[in-house]
Amino acid sequence: MKNLDSRITEVITYLSKQDLSNMPVGKYQVDDDFYYMVQEYTTKSEADCRLESHQKYIDIQWIISGTERIDCVSVGGLTVKEEYNPDKDVAFWNEPSEMMRCVLNAGSYAVLFPNDAHKPCIAVGTPEQVRKVVAKVKMV
Repeated sequence: MKNLDSRITEVITYLSKQDLSNMPVGKYQVDDDFYYMVQEYTTKSEADCRLESHQKYIDIQWIISGTERIDCVSVGGLTVKEEYNPDKDVAFWNEPSEMMRCVLNAGSYAVLFPNDAHKPCIAVGTPEQVRKVVAKVKMV
């Protein structure tokens, strides 16, 4: 795991040196194993968000501005809502009765591994505009 840990640290260091606040929305390919997407959107109600996971990539979800909640739970024991799509690297899950709730503010991030189902983009109180970077680090 040390190799993967050092890669995640490299990616976080790389992102911290970018001008993410002023970078245009879009996808940025850094190398064969790492790309990131700059996103802007309005957070949504919990009911309008979906619980997802990935197999090929680790997500690093970094809030640049705004606040959002991301609910997380281990995929172990979950039931599939939509089967894994290898082209999009995503599966969707039926929600369990309890999940860990993480509130992310500007400057904070979450590292989400393939066994971490997550439900991002949830409004904390009133929906608000969020600018976020989602980095994708290939599992090796």
